Amino acid sequence: MHRQLRGIPMRFTDTKSETLNLRVSPTFKKVLKDVAEREQRSMVNMLEVLLCDYCDSKGIAPTRSKPHDPTEKRSSPARNRLRTGAAA
Repeated sequence: MHRQLRGIPMRFTDTKSETLNLRVSPTFKKVLKDVAEREQRSMVNMLEVLLCDYCDSKGIAPTRSKPHDPTEKRSSPARNRLRTGAAA
């Protein structure tokens, strides 16, 4: 997806490595699914398009997050408790 924001390309081209779980109403999900199908997009891609359009309309410039390091190991909740001294 390529969009321009004050000369800065607005795009989400990073490798998809993050997970985002959302709780939404059944109506929201149905509308998102219907709109995505109408545009021949996935629901996630439709949300990306909508977010880019919103940022464009509000003049919000994208900020880069730090690149994902595939060699970095993810911590488990149990490991985090051990590291912080929290009780299990």
